[in-house]
Amino acid sequence: MPFRTKLVLMMVSIVAVILVIVALYFQQSVNRELQDNMVTSASQQAKIIGGNASQAIINTNDALANQIIRQYAEVLSVQEAAILLSDSSLLGYYAKLQDVPLSVMDTSLALVETETELIITEPVNFNDKSIGFIYVRYDKSALFDSPTNFISFLMIVAIVSVLIAFLFAGFFQKILTSPIRKLEKDLEKINQSKNNDMRLNEDSNDDVGKLALGFNKILDRLQRNKNDLSMQGNQLKKLVEVRTKQLFQSSHYDTLTDLPNRYLLVDRLRQAITKSSRQNTNIALLFLDLDRFKVINDNFGHQNGDQLLKEVAKRLRDIARKSDTVARLGGDEFVFLLENLDDTKDAARTALRIIECLNKPFKLQEHTLHMSTSIGISIYPDDGTDDKTLLKNADISMYYAKKKGPGSYAYYSRKMNNTSLERLAIEGNLRNALQNNELHLLYQPQLRLKDDRYRNVEALIRWNNPELGNVSPGVFIPISEETGLIKQIDLWVISQACKQIKQWNDEGLNDLTVAINVSAGHLISSTFLEHLKTEIIVNQIKAEQIEIEITEEVFVEQTERTIKNLKAIKKLGAKIAIDDFGTGYSSLQYIQDFPADTLKLDGMFIQKLETDKASQGIVRSTIILAHSLGLELVAECVEDEWQLDFLRENECDLIQGFYLYKPLTPEQIPEVYNKL
Repeated sequence: MPFRTKLVLMMVSIVAVILVIVALYFQQSVNRELQDNMVTSASQQAKIIGGNASQAIINTNDALANQIIRQYAEVLSVQEAAILLSDSSLLGYYAKLQDVPLSVMDTSLALVETETELIITEPVNFNDKSIGFIYVRYDKSALFDSPTNFISFLMIVAIVSVLIAFLFAGFFQKILTSPIRKLEKDLEKINQSKNNDMRLNEDSNDDVGKLALGFNKILDRLQRNKNDLSMQGNQLKKLVEVRTKQLFQSSHYDTLTDLPNRYLLVDRLRQAITKSSRQNTNIALLFLDLDRFKVINDNFGHQNGDQLLKEVAKRLRDIARKSDTVARLGGDEFVFLLENLDDTKDAARTALRIIECLNKPFKLQEHTLHMSTSIGISIYPDDGTDDKTLLKNADISMYYAKKKGPGSYAYYSRKMNNTSLERLAIEGNLRNALQNNELHLLYQPQLRLKDDRYRNVEALIRWNNPELGNVSPGVFIPISEETGLIKQIDLWVISQACKQIKQWNDEGLNDLTVAINVSAGHLISSTFLEHLKTEIIVNQIKAEQIEIEITEEVFVEQTERTIKNLKAIKKLGAKIAIDDFGTGYSSLQYIQDFPADTLKLDGMFIQKLETDKASQGIVRSTIILAHSLGLELVAECVEDEWQLDFLRENECDLIQGFYLYKPLTPEQIPEVYNKL
């Protein structure tokens, strides 16, 4: 028999069963409707009897009431009936069974239905006024006797129909499922054998044969999918391993230098502390900060700055022991973790090796850069017993090393904490110094030796804070450079100096030149040049009255951007002076190519001029060099007459120093200007 025929027969049987069930459900609904109709009929009968009993209630005629209520004796399902007055007192009464106690008759509910009884309470009205009640209590089994019998009959029919349908379904199911069960056994056999090459028999051409063919195709596809999944699983496993390594690398190592990052450093430091506390050994933490890295980064760009950091990291790795950890915290900050120190002096030896290896020039493309580092050292357990304290104290001592000059190191000492707190106080107050008008400019006159006239001054910034008092520029300027506040200060100095030039011009001092110091990092900023142009225009002064002073490191590490901005300043008409000349890595080539007007010889050569022949030779040579390049030379820190005479004799152009004048207020300058 074809599979489709089998399926049709089975569906016919199922539909027959469903029809019987629907019929039963329909009959159940009809039965419920019949019951509702019988309840309604009982209520209507109570209303009719109530209408007949109205006169008996009005006249309180109990005989008539009893006669009327006994009409219910003809209704077999009524167990008890009564006529009640409006106060619920009994007027007429009928009970099917004698000697049965009188029921409690509650007239508050019109219809009460329980499992065995149906109670109907119908009010009796006369002239729209309730004068009494008809109370009837039915036996539900007797009341609904006929519908219930009909329902029982239908239920028997339904049950028989279901049994017959079940027998037919079982018969057809056996016919239908026997080949399918055979397929099931074959599939179970294939599953238990775990032989992926086994397939079902496709002997028959009926639907079962086609089903077996379909199963075999599915098995073929599953086999291919399994092979694909196995290959993809292996690829995914390798990918997960790679991604896990990458995730570990990115979370524990610096992405630029591949050195351990702060997280991994702290983890290793904690392990080292635990190990050292057990073995009673020392640990050293060396905190490195590259000197002048910000200047290099600003002048050569971040790409070259990143390359420099990579080269620094490579050199640090090369000198580290296997047991050492070299980490990068971020920016230009690195940390050396030294374990198992026999002598705390070994930390200083390592610091010197680091300084020495970083002092060698770095080759970046066509540039040769000179780098140094400041190193702070903290020792476990002397300077701290946890990672945070050791890192903090190493950082504090690093700033102390910076004060000693580039390429220095310093061990931590407790007195440095006070210095660190002072630094934080300075930094915090410096941020509000401009808004609170705490900064002001003084001007130190420069004497032109050719005519003994004062036509040049240098603008010097001063800071007087209500809390800290007078703070030296040597203290707050480096902090402003590290925090980035130096750009705001530079712009403020330019604005104030230009306003002061305008005021002096109005007073007749119209050929006075003011030298203004500008930070190296700000020099390459476009905002600096635009601000300078704006202030010159707004104050209606000549650009020739301004001289921009830059440190020697700017032109030693010159870039196209630096030269472009300096040439723009020159084109504007302002002058350019190289400050602190002789303290860096200058060369004749740099000076020759640089668009400068003035060299300012560092004061350290002037201070030892009288007693040091070498200083005398350097000063003479520098004057000759400046003049041969068409530059003027300014000697700083002139403090006695012997120095003045020597410089005059060797044809120095300008001098400044305490021997002549200390820095003066703007109001004092006119008097010096007019001095003969």
